[in-house]
Amino acid sequence: MTYQPKTQVVCIECGAAKTVGRKLCRRCYTRIAKNNRLHEYPVLGPQDVFEDRFEKTEGCWKWNGTHNGYGYGIFLMPEEKSVRAHRYSYEFYVGPIPEGMVIMHTCDNPPCVNPAHLRVGTKAENNADAARKQRTNKGIKHWNCRLSDTDIAVIRASNEPKTALAKRYGVNYSHIWRIKAGTHRR
Repeated sequence: MTYQPKTQVVCIECGAAKTVGRKLCRRCYTRIAKNNRLHEYPVLGPQDVFEDRFEKTEGCWKWNGTHNGYGYGIFLMPEEKSVRAHRYSYEFYVGPIPEGMVIMHTCDNPPCVNPAHLRVGTKAENNADAARKQRTNKGIKHWNCRLSDTDIAVIRASNEPKTALAKRYGVNYSHIWRIKAGTHRR
């Protein structure tokens, strides 16, 4: 797999600013190909183009490449294997990630690839950090939320039967029961 840099890579033979492949300009590439020596020159790899994909600032380094649905940068490796850009950044600048560990953002900014903002942690630590910083979707922020905080207050104050309340709000009886008992949406 060949990588396409966003900025120009300088020819390693003559120093020309416009390369076409294997870090060579068109003239050098043609000359070396005729001599059957292309195998001696490196193909552009992920490390050659990684730094072209983000913007360095004093704070977060914002990933400008492809993002997944959660806002994390995605970086394509050889064999079409995609990795999250912050994980690649950590391995590129800091070192290998231990087996079974995740890379946590101390800045809480998913597109950030600044290694100073990344640290190794367990999934449990990452989940606890998200809960402590209230980055989880609870209550009305949850994707499947059907009742507003006002609805909850009305349900708790109501003397109407739970089955009637469940029918009116379009939720299950057990959901109304947990709201009335105070075990749900405190």
